[in-house]
Amino acid sequence: MQYRWDDFSLDREGALLTRQGQQVDISRKVLDCISHLLEHRQRVVSYDELIREVWGHDNVTNNQLSQVILAARRALGDDGQAQRLIRTMPGLGYRWVGALCDTTAADTAPQAQVPELSMPMQVDAAASIPDTSLPAHTHPVAPTSAPISAPISAPISAPISAPRATDAPWHRNGQLRFAAAAVLILAAVAVVGWQWRKVEPAAVSTQPSIAAATLTATATAVGPLARLEEAFWRGKYEEVRAGLAALPADLADSPDARLLDIRLDVERGRFDRAARKLALQQARAKTADDPVWQAKLFARQSFLSGSAGKTASEILAPAQLAVELLESAGQAAPPQAMGEALSARGYGLMKADQLEPAVRDLVRARALLLKAGDTHGAANAADTLARVQMRMGRLADALALMMEIANLCQQSNNPVQEIYARNGATKIQVELLRWRDALASSDRSMQLLQAVPDSERRTRVVQLRALVLTGMGRLREADSLIEEGEAMRDDRYSSIVTATYHLVSGHTEQALAAAAEAQAFTQYSTNDSLNLESKEGALLLWMIAAQDLAANGNGNGKAIPMPSPAQREAMQQPQSDIGHIVRGRWLWSQGKSQDAQTQFRLALAQARQMGHVSVMLLASEPLIELLLQHGDTKAAEQVLAELQGYDPQRMEQDYRANLLELRVALALGQKADIAAAYRRTAALAGERALPAQVLVAYEDGMRSPGELKSMRDTASRF
Repeated sequence: MQYRWDDFSLDREGALLTRQGQQVDISRKVLDCISHLLEHRQRVVSYDELIREVWGHDNVTNNQLSQVILAARRALGDDGQAQRLIRTMPGLGYRWVGALCDTTAADTAPQAQVPELSMPMQVDAAASIPDTSLPAHTHPVAPTSAPISAPISAPISAPISAPRATDAPWHRNGQLRFAAAAVLILAAVAVVGWQWRKVEPAAVSTQPSIAAATLTATATAVGPLARLEEAFWRGKYEEVRAGLAALPADLADSPDARLLDIRLDVERGRFDRAARKLALQQARAKTADDPVWQAKLFARQSFLSGSAGKTASEILAPAQLAVELLESAGQAAPPQAMGEALSARGYGLMKADQLEPAVRDLVRARALLLKAGDTHGAANAADTLARVQMRMGRLADALALMMEIANLCQQSNNPVQEIYARNGATKIQVELLRWRDALASSDRSMQLLQAVPDSERRTRVVQLRALVLTGMGRLREADSLIEEGEAMRDDRYSSIVTATYHLVSGHTEQALAAAAEAQAFTQYSTNDSLNLESKEGALLLWMIAAQDLAANGNGNGKAIPMPSPAQREAMQQPQSDIGHIVRGRWLWSQGKSQDAQTQFRLALAQARQMGHVSVMLLASEPLIELLLQHGDTKAAEQVLAELQGYDPQRMEQDYRANLLELRVALALGQKADIAAAYRRTAALAGERALPAQVLVAYEDGMRSPGELKSMRDTASRF
């Protein structure tokens, strides 16, 4: 039996899934899962039935099944949010809901398969090279396209190719579209970088590259690679794979083709394979004594190390080597190679929290890459500049730059780079409590996944979407994405998002467990802070969950958790505004109210200085609660006024800020203010339940003294 839908075809008997006549590389379990759902598309297929069909036995968890479903959706260009083809039926199972073109048993001949990428023998052998074969100056690396939000996001990988030939055999319309896109991106990057124009770029030469003969081969046949580069940025990975396989042997063995092959492996999640290929190319470049080639590979290693969660020194070291190699070549160093090396070093300096030097490198990098015509690389440098702005507390400027890049990528049909920019924008918008804007950015990112289903940033898109929905009280939608995020598992961030979701949903013990898991991660960058994505952020979530568990009683017989020695040690030495909130909550729990107030006020001041609006709210909540406990309503009112005055519009549209205003109004006993705050809070609650003590206080606060006396008298008679 053969099924057809969209541009897919599935041959059940031939065990073959094709898209536009080309085989889709999926596991047999995924193929069996899709086939069974298609065969029984007229009904819901239960979890147990699907497990038995795919595995042949019952000793499998639902989480394992969800991973297969996730892989099936990715292969088909579907996702857990759209559910265009495979729909989750909560508590029941899954059902195929996509429309079929036709079904036939006659046409079962398998389509012609696209051969695996066949590079020369030394690269094929790379798949079997153990990690121990890496040269002493390299590190095992993972993702190469430097995601926009790796521990606060790594820069996008810049394409490494020679300047485009004017006689590339493109279709005329394609030429026009690409030319327009290039002009747009060039203009945007130039405009958004105006504030750094006083920094002079390093002197560079327009002389030809000093690269060895291996690089010369690329310059003479740039047309095919130029097309494949653009296809890569448009997320057409199968087209790139097939195109690389069809290149002439000399061009397929060129450095640019090799690097594109490595980036393709990374974008498809084949990180180990990409690392081995990179190590092999580093060995070849060293043997050839080619400084330009070596510098390009060192720059790529720097970006890869960042995406893999390496330390700042491991990210910075190869980038520094790249810059030194090109500086030793003097003015003969090609602008594109120097620009990429400086972009990598600027990224490393950012991760090392050396922000001013990072700005200088990134400004020079952008100028050089624009001069070389590398618009993608220039956009990457601008993206990293936005990251530096984030760390310097210039969130509004960083957001404007992210949106500029994202909008231009949208106009130029560049989904890969647009996903990075949209993720960065969503992250900042959540920090600024701009929930509607964050939802719009997240919507766009989810749409882009349809065009780039294999993007390595898919996990991040899903996590940020779940975070936005949680912040807006859309908990049922967030729950389905949490499930998908758990299946994809990125321990740096998924546990943070899961803990946040469970706290909002009132699942305190689950929140405690997820926060503990997030704390166990050891590779957070020291300068990560937005959206609690840091070691101290995980500790704060753990502390809130533990205190909620204690405050709500412990009727299930389990002991209230106590901080571990490592946690207590971290509380003694706060490293950020979030760390001061953690320490303040701990001191509060120990009865040291004045010391706790000091920590909360310090956190509030630091967050205000850095523009961390969500952290200001996190600091204000326990501070106001503590002041109300001591009956100091005037001081509580002053803290609330300071919080609201920072950004009145955002505070008015945020559920937690309105809940805080309601608590203060209840303490002051002002009925008009109580009623207004209650209406706004209830309107923004979504699927969140207002705290029981707030509801009781509201009911009491809206009654007259006579009504309350009558209620107490009635209660006393029973």
